[in-house]
Amino acid sequence: MSRVDVLSERLIEFVARLASRMSYDQRKLAVISGSSMYKIVCKVVTRVSDYISENRDGLFWCRLCNKGTFTKRGFYLHLVRVHSFEIKSLIEEELRRELRAL
Repeated sequence: MSRVDVLSERLIEFVARLASRMSYDQRKLAVISGSSMYKIVCKVVTRVSDYISENRDGLFWCRLCNKGTFTKRGFYLHLVRVHSFEIKSLIEEELRRELRAL
């Protein structure tokens, strides 16, 4: 397994939390990503979470399957349980794109 693969697996929870506008521990994210990768990881997590969520009248819709309406908690659970593989793939793709640009 590559470092990008392992890192993307650990970032699924952060993407789901950010997409559902729930709080997450930034220190834990810094520990997982490492100090050299922290800015890149923050950019990737934000970009992926913005891509997968849509906010319509204060309720959440999933752009991956076009299902909705969800509460914060319901949307987080939907993303983690149903779309974890898709989110991991999106994170890997964005991480590789950012690392190639360096």
